[in-house]
Amino acid sequence: MKIPFKLSCIATVVTSIVLVNPAFAVDENAGMIQTESGIDFIPGLNSGLKYDDNISSATTDTQDSWILTVTPAVQAQLLDGNNIHTLEAGIEYADYFDSSDDNYLDVLLRARSEVELNQSNRFNLEAMYIAGHEDRGTGIFEGNSGNSQDEPNTYDVLSAGGYYEYGAKTTPARVRVNAKYFSKEYSNFETVTQYRNYENTTLGTTLYYDTHSATSIFIDLQSVDTTYDLIDPTGDRDSKTNTARLGVEWEATAATEGSIKVGYQQKSFDNENREDFSGLSWDAKVTWKPLTYSAFDFTTGRESRDPNGLGDYVRVTSYGVKWNHEWSELFRSKIGFSHVNDNYTGIEREDKSKVYQFAVNYSVNRWLTLETGVNIAQVDSTDRQYTFDRNVYFINAEMTL
Repeated sequence: MKIPFKLSCIATVVTSIVLVNPAFAVDENAGMIQTESGIDFIPGLNSGLKYDDNISSATTDTQDSWILTVTPAVQAQLLDGNNIHTLEAGIEYADYFDSSDDNYLDVLLRARSEVELNQSNRFNLEAMYIAGHEDRGTGIFEGNSGNSQDEPNTYDVLSAGGYYEYGAKTTPARVRVNAKYFSKEYSNFETVTQYRNYENTTLGTTLYYDTHSATSIFIDLQSVDTTYDLIDPTGDRDSKTNTARLGVEWEATAATEGSIKVGYQQKSFDNENREDFSGLSWDAKVTWKPLTYSAFDFTTGRESRDPNGLGDYVRVTSYGVKWNHEWSELFRSKIGFSHVNDNYTGIEREDKSKVYQFAVNYSVNRWLTLETGVNIAQVDSTDRQYTFDRNVYFINAEMTL
């Protein structure tokens, strides 16, 4: 594997660190910029250099490139008694040295309010806008090896929602009702992407019963109504997905914390020619800390989702484990593995994806952390055009106040 070494790229990364630091260093010992209005500003900057040996997830004729990414962001926060209001803004720019057509600029805007009216009434509101992209050969164009694209696929996401919760946290029972609107609209390759513009409307409720051991037992009911702007050439994809789960979540104890919920999911299409889904659904996230400086994160889940291409739905089953270890105050490491099985209905296709992660963090000082590592992705499919390997080697610089 040929990995060229470019001093000019490293110089660009180092220069971005040096130039941006004076603006951040308003107070040597502070983590934020405080104003007389009560609004605190928390700026940050990530800059990274990575080598991707398969930038379009191709099965054959792979293309590699060095990539420079720069991600400035800022958060504004207002604390008003027990209420917290935040506004976040950030962009990510990527420069592909050997494939400038793959350059992208993503944008994120997000506003959030956590309001506690009194000990028994509280609500949370959030709105978000994303101008994002999908790498060539991924998303809607997966399996095409990027050959039918001359640039990344771009989209706009709008999301707004929240929840209202009734019940004092000192009493055993609480009830939460939630609602959310989500839309995704693609902005290029319209002859293909126009059939994948869609909206989700989610309504749900969760009933909690708290024990005296920092543990909550709950029943979670969610209904998602999915509608597409245009009817797909293979048939209408509009559907409704209902999920009922029984779960338990617990706060950090001496060794563990997490959430486990298991139940039943049903997905029904408006189009009677598509096959509906019904079956077991679960989601679990558990953290085990055998030592104060070492933690293992275990995750698993199963649900149905709409496919990017052909098929009625995809039954997704996932498993993952991650080990985070602090070797000292300066050095930390992260090793992870995840396995995802995508079983398609409506077509003969099954994908098995494995992702290996390894990273080491070095805290240079309070405001600068360096991270280096590798992400290894291996995708095997019964349909060979979806099979590929992709390795990404990276070094990142994360800067805060």
